[in-house]
Amino acid sequence: MRIDLLGIYLQQFISTLFAHNEAIKYIRKHRLWEGLLQYGWLSKFLMVIGILLGFKFIKTFMDSITAVELTETVNPLVEMGNMLGNVALNSYDFLFHGSIKYIMLILLEVVIFHICRRCIELLTKTKGDLSLKTFIAAQIRMIKVVVRTYILEMVLTIGIKVFCGIFGIFEFLEPVAIFGLQCYFLGFLVMDNYLEQYGLSIKESLRYANQFVGVALGAGLVLNVLLLIPFFGALFAPIIAGVTVCLVMHSSSDLHLTPLKHAKVDPVPNS
Repeated sequence: MRIDLLGIYLQQFISTLFAHNEAIKYIRKHRLWEGLLQYGWLSKFLMVIGILLGFKFIKTFMDSITAVELTETVNPLVEMGNMLGNVALNSYDFLFHGSIKYIMLILLEVVIFHICRRCIELLTKTKGDLSLKTFIAAQIRMIKVVVRTYILEMVLTIGIKVFCGIFGIFEFLEPVAIFGLQCYFLGFLVMDNYLEQYGLSIKESLRYANQFVGVALGAGLVLNVLLLIPFFGALFAPIIAGVTVCLVMHSSSDLHLTPLKHAKVDPVPNS
């Protein structure tokens, strides 16, 4: 990987982290949560299950923290790596090796879909389709994307373990690399909701996201942390992540110059 490309990703990562504060202000200003419960009883049921799963994720995290063993020779970087590693690797004990967060995002897709669509409407001044039919299509797509990213994560995780096993000098980087991988794919799942609005297929979305690795990593890292907050984390983390990704991608990419998928004729009035 070229050094200049790493610099671009790092700049994207830092910009995305700072953009979360702007996203929170944007959410409050435009009250983006309004209309979230318009999609029927099924969406409400999925949201409740997703929030309940959040409590299981908290328990898994706390168990991982408890499992961290302190050594006599304390190296802060190594200890941090060990802690992140325990969180990442021990979470695999629940639902197919850590897939709980993926399942939570599937269940909370109604939140991500609605927030991303509303945010894009305001940014582009174009009225989008927020109907139940469109949400169901987005829900089906989320399931397909999760399956693909989950497989990719597992394959790459195995690759990281094999590499670090062969080259023992890099063993201390294994947990950090795996945790970063998890953050990237979580961020990508949110980003795909933005990319889908402009008609990109799942394959095209995966390829396009390669240009914005820092955005996905930054959004996924904060999403991972916010999910640790009981109840409110599961509900508000996807909202904040969705708006952050929309704001950053709108300013960083040129996708907003193309027509919205399922766009309506009447524009969104200026706020």
